[in-house]
Amino acid sequence: MPDDETFLDRPIDRRSFIKGGMAFVSAASMMPPAFLRATFDDNSVPIADVTAERAASIGRRVLVVLQMAGGNDGLNTVIPLTDRGYFAARPGLAVNPESTLPLTDRFAFNSVMTGMKGLWDQNRMAVVLGVGYPNPNRSHFRAMDIWHTASTTNVTGNGWIGRLMDATAHETDSAWRVANVGNELPRSLFADSVFVPSLSSVPAYVLSTDRKFPKDVDRRLQVFAQLNARYAEDAAVQAEYGGSLAFVSQTGFEAYQSTVMLQTDAKSYTPKATYPNTPLANAFKTAATLIMSRLGTGVVYITTGGFDTHSGQVAAQNRLLQTVSDAVGAFYADLGAQDAADDVSTVMWTEFGRRVKENGSGGTDHGTATPMFVVGGGVKPGLYGDQPSASSLDSNGDLKYTTDFRSVYASIIEQRFGVASKDVLGQTYRTLPLFA
Repeated sequence: MPDDETFLDRPIDRRSFIKGGMAFVSAASMMPPAFLRATFDDNSVPIADVTAERAASIGRRVLVVLQMAGGNDGLNTVIPLTDRGYFAARPGLAVNPESTLPLTDRFAFNSVMTGMKGLWDQNRMAVVLGVGYPNPNRSHFRAMDIWHTASTTNVTGNGWIGRLMDATAHETDSAWRVANVGNELPRSLFADSVFVPSLSSVPAYVLSTDRKFPKDVDRRLQVFAQLNARYAEDAAVQAEYGGSLAFVSQTGFEAYQSTVMLQTDAKSYTPKATYPNTPLANAFKTAATLIMSRLGTGVVYITTGGFDTHSGQVAAQNRLLQTVSDAVGAFYADLGAQDAADDVSTVMWTEFGRRVKENGSGGTDHGTATPMFVVGGGVKPGLYGDQPSASSLDSNGDLKYTTDFRSVYASIIEQRFGVASKDVLGQTYRTLPLFA
């Protein structure tokens, strides 16, 4: 038998436990419907009443975050039609202006971005130009940590969304207030006091038991829930183990509770738009399920990758941009048909842009400034910030950023969540009038 006291004396934090210690959540089999109905017949196991949540109108401001990992080439995404330096630096990669989707007389979307162009035409999109930060880092991991934490120095701390959720934890105790659609919790969601479920899909988010005993599933799950609920509130247990067992039990019970809530409430959602058959579009459909199922979800995080286009960029990036654009377009078509599009804002970011000059492999290397996109509910449409000139570069031959990415974060925090951004970001940043 393992030394439980030694294990329970080890320091543990919520984000580490959720990230690495909850493999039992996310199995291929579904929880039996009979168990969902009968699990809480024993009054010793408390659970939040989800009926009110399910019946409530969405009526809340929701944020979806899309991370485009790898470093998307912003210059071939939002094409600077009048910048001669762009065309001179990219004789092979520059996008032909005649094939683009015009936004203004100076800027255009890549021709594959028809879904996002539709949102622009509907006045549902803001494009923030030249986004970056001082002394940019070109390492994928370091740059992503900077964006996740909103800090260029303390990149090992909690994420900016995690801190926002901690600051507003008093608003709701929903287990689904914030969720990650993916297999690994991003640092942006690292928090001290908020449970953050991660799921690859709704059907897969269940508790797994030993497959050797298929007839004993109901009893094992009920015992698991009862033990964790009991130990989470047992003062004697907390006194003996310094709260460690209570912490583990509370987190385990929250995970269990979240499976029951999701599998019960997700039945209320039916998509009202056709999503492409891609992993990213399926992730957005999962986000729509969480939002429309009245679980109280306020933040959904999605990650997609592949944007590190050192070679063969044209075909690779066009495929990726179309995938993103089509998924976002379908998501908002669905929300619009459900009368929820005005409640949901989506912010899209990548850890850095690409070099202005193309390389010898038909691609681009790690660069600096790049656009961000803010879509959907409450967004004041248009272009924000100044486009860096491809003819006036920094000493490394890169674009000079014009808008600090934390200004976008601050605008979201203050204008959509009504929270002082300094309390979350640690200092004050200029905000942009992104939201009405």
